[in-house]
Amino acid sequence: MTIDLPLILAGIGIMLAVPLTFMVANWVRKNVDHGEARFGPDGKMISDKETNDE
Repeated sequence: MTIDLPLILAGIGIMLAVPLTFMVANWVRKNVDHGEARFGPDGKMISDKETNDE
């Protein structure tokens, strides 16, 4: 029985790809701010920062 090293490495890569993908997605969900964008009637984005137009 011969062991094909590239095939074993590919299998290890595939086995690690799924859990690592979920770990990265979970980290992004917790640590990246994905605030919702709001748009006014003119189609421009409404900023959360206070603007004084006086």
